[in-house]
Amino acid sequence: MSRDEARHAGFLNKAMTDFKMSLDLGFLTKSRSYTFFKPKFIFYATYLSEKIGYWRYITIYRHLSAHPEDCVYPIFEFFENWCQDENRHGDFFDALMKSQPQLLNDWRARLWVRFFLLSVFATMYLNDIQRSGFYKSIGLDAREYDKFVIEKTNENAGRVFPLVLNVEHPDFYGHLESCVAASAQMRAIDASKQPQALKLLRKLPLYVSNGISFLRLYLMKPIPTAQLEGTIR
Repeated sequence: MSRDEARHAGFLNKAMTDFKMSLDLGFLTKSRSYTFFKPKFIFYATYLSEKIGYWRYITIYRHLSAHPEDCVYPIFEFFENWCQDENRHGDFFDALMKSQPQLLNDWRARLWVRFFLLSVFATMYLNDIQRSGFYKSIGLDAREYDKFVIEKTNENAGRVFPLVLNVEHPDFYGHLESCVAASAQMRAIDASKQPQALKLLRKLPLYVSNGISFLRLYLMKPIPTAQLEGTIR
């Protein structure tokens, strides 16, 4: 994994020089504060980040292969190899968690799995809608792209997790869109010239709105993967 990720970073670092940009990560070596996470949380998060990365890369690669006129930069030509790296990494964590069933099979694990699935999906959706102009530049609709990636990642997660989210529930994307709207209002407030205290006061109801939307999404009845046996490819 270290070798693969270093190779990906090397490609990105080289690409940034074409745009006269650079990334200074020296500050990372100056900070010595650490936060402890239980291994199972790292396994959940890494598995999902690798699998969702696979579906993001392979979806872009397949689209650009079918529509080469939308390929705006050569780095996209490497996405097929990148996505296979991500897929292998995800498969490793799949096998690791299956070898330690206590990480998956109690009530606490079910609650945490729901949290991590929702966090990963909601974060991607909100970030991508905010950057929808990029996806438009390569011929993709950000919302349709994200829905496809979420569906496929959720389906993959059913191979290892005891439950998955009901992403086909009629209210699932409605709640996410409420978060998108609230986040857009917060960015508009931040861009204003009002005092910081007033900005914070105006944003408080929006923070509450996003929290309620997230809670509603979390409380949506999940789908136990046992009942999906034989349907997950």
